[in-house]
Amino acid sequence: MSPLTDELAIGPLQEDMWLFWSRHRTSSVYTMPEVFFYDGAFDVAAAEFALNATIQRHEALRTVFRQTDAGVVQAVQDPDPVPVEVLDLRDSPEEARSEQLQAAIDTVSARPFDLSAGPPIRLAAIRVSADRTWLVLVVHQIACDGESMVVVLEEFGELYRSARRGTPPDLGPAAPGYGAFVREQLAALADGGLDEETEFWRERLAGMSGSTLPGTERAAERDSAVLGTVMLPTMLPSELSDAVQAFARRTSATPFAVLLCAMDIMIVAATGDGDVTLGTVTSVRPPRFARTVGMLTNMVVQRSRIDLSRSFAAVLAEVSLDLMDSIDYQDLPFTQAIAGLREAGGGLGSALIRTTFSAGAVGGLTLDEGSVSDVVTAAAEGLYDLSAVCEITPAHIAVDWKFALCTYSQEAAQGYCAAYQEILAVLLDQPEAAMDSLGLTGIAARAAATGPERTPEAVPGHSPLAEN
Repeated sequence: MSPLTDELAIGPLQEDMWLFWSRHRTSSVYTMPEVFFYDGAFDVAAAEFALNATIQRHEALRTVFRQTDAGVVQAVQDPDPVPVEVLDLRDSPEEARSEQLQAAIDTVSARPFDLSAGPPIRLAAIRVSADRTWLVLVVHQIACDGESMVVVLEEFGELYRSARRGTPPDLGPAAPGYGAFVREQLAALADGGLDEETEFWRERLAGMSGSTLPGTERAAERDSAVLGTVMLPTMLPSELSDAVQAFARRTSATPFAVLLCAMDIMIVAATGDGDVTLGTVTSVRPPRFARTVGMLTNMVVQRSRIDLSRSFAAVLAEVSLDLMDSIDYQDLPFTQAIAGLREAGGGLGSALIRTTFSAGAVGGLTLDEGSVSDVVTAAAEGLYDLSAVCEITPAHIAVDWKFALCTYSQEAAQGYCAAYQEILAVLLDQPEAAMDSLGLTGIAARAAATGPERTPEAVPGHSPLAEN
């Protein structure tokens, strides 16, 4: 193993990931793949320089984990250079290349990391022609959250370009390391700095059970913490995306709150239960750690009581306040919030969170004179019945859905994706009307039986890979 240069306790936001990895070492649940199609002359040597320089700038990308008598520790290492994996499909028969390309992407994306050996990052370049290359960058989430990935991609791109032009990179000093964040978080927990958050979550989580959309009898087949999933990336039609953003402005809400509220309402319409509990991933990075790479996101529980006899506008105001409350108390790690409730006899079940609905970080990769297109991909495994990640930009809104196949058929999953857009459109069209007069229950009831013919609009470039 490479020499270790620093060591400290594992961070509270990393504990669950380590525990999961120690029990499911071959699972891809916490691997985070980013896939790009590059149309240009790809320089492997420049990419290797950029990859290793990025690793050196961020200690989380050269950290290993191990169990000791005193507990789990993480140690920063001085690793050997990490090569770019090169897979060459240029000589493959044209009729077989698309299938081989997809298989290669899936293999690189799903390959497990050994967190005890590191590093928790890899890059593969899959050549399909002289000037066309697919890039697969994979990081384990114990070392890199979504906002961190934006930083990694920005810096990797600048380092690649600098290597190509033979000039120093235009990068400032490296951000504080993740270890500094962990030390501050552990100190806050030790000195009672998060006692108010602990009390808030003790009260908020009491008596909760996770909400989700109705599934099939196959839910009884669940026999593992790791669930096989189907990924359905969708793009809201432009007129619907514009309507979300315009309504958010008119009501002083965020576009994400509008989307979240519509999800809450859809669950109530489908289940009849007005006490809705979802998980939402939030960023807990203080300003000085804005460009630190590491695990700086937390899971918070979003709980709202929804009455369909009221209007969408009225309910949105309350959901927005509920969301703000959760964010105000987001600094307490989720594992600590659950532990506090269990100590108080809150009786949490294993299904506290069955659905997650979150806003994703927005970023991309820029290399040199070639063009880069990103492709949505995700691990084929998950922890929840249903997860949705929203990408919100001024130009578009995409929602990437992941459904557990032990709970939903592919047809039901497609039906729910379409029903969500239909319900969202109805709510935005009549935001002041009583929601129980809008036919929402009927839309939700039809969703599970809806087949592929009503699949919502797919994100360009997110369909099964076509040969390029």
